[in-house]
Amino acid sequence: MLYIIGLGLGDERDITLRGLEAVKKSQKLYIESYTSLLSFGISKDGISTLEKLYGKPLIIADREMVEEKADDMLLEACEFDVAFLVVGDPFGATTHSDLVVRAKKLEVEVKVIYNASVMNAVGVCGLQLYRYGETVSLPFFTETWRPDSFYEKIQRNRGLGLHTLCLLGDLCGETHSFGIADIRVKEPSLESLCRGKKQYEPPTFMTIGVAIDQLLEVEQLRGESAYNEDTLCVGFARLGSENQMVVAGSMKQLRAVDFGPPLHCLTIVGKTHPVEEEMLDFYRS
Repeated sequence: MLYIIGLGLGDERDITLRGLEAVKKSQKLYIESYTSLLSFGISKDGISTLEKLYGKPLIIADREMVEEKADDMLLEACEFDVAFLVVGDPFGATTHSDLVVRAKKLEVEVKVIYNASVMNAVGVCGLQLYRYGETVSLPFFTETWRPDSFYEKIQRNRGLGLHTLCLLGDLCGETHSFGIADIRVKEPSLESLCRGKKQYEPPTFMTIGVAIDQLLEVEQLRGESAYNEDTLCVGFARLGSENQMVVAGSMKQLRAVDFGPPLHCLTIVGKTHPVEEEMLDFYRS
């Protein structure tokens, strides 16, 4: 059996009872470390916290391992129970859907155990979840690569009066299970790839301020008035943790807010209902 287990958004205590039972039954545990992070991070201390709760060692599964060497893990699951732990919900990132497809092709039995993800946790601000349109991912801009395909999606959502959740994705536009601050974990540098020898850059996380700067840059270039610096937004940081932060305000206002450590995400507000307005008032900066 391959168990794919959501860990939720906060800390080690957010795993469900069903998830913990599956962990206890599994002979080998992997934790996916690049589409999102728990509040304490995938550090030596963070891993030891999980290992203490589970009573078993954890193997960190980075992007390279999951996308290129997953068959090794799946072959193990043919012989004994293996648990693949995912921060947030298992299907919050396309990588994990691909893992299920590969498992099915190898006739490995898969059991998914769900948990909270950013897709429902953003409801804390009072914006109704069914009033959201298509979610977009914002990658880090580089000097030579400044994609703007998200612009039309935001424009379409706003034309329909819908809210837009912006997941702050990585250099390749990866969508994360938490959503959130652009996560570059164990990303090879371009220079090292050109030399044919991988050298990894330090982890980098996109902030709400950087996301807004990029959004406004694209609006200035496109000039189609999809949004502007006065557009109402909601910024989220560390959703699900004890010190989560939620602030509502214009893009200009949120740009100046220090949201603190990662992970961050952003909602561009569409047409609001009076009840939504009343809830948002609690979070206005």
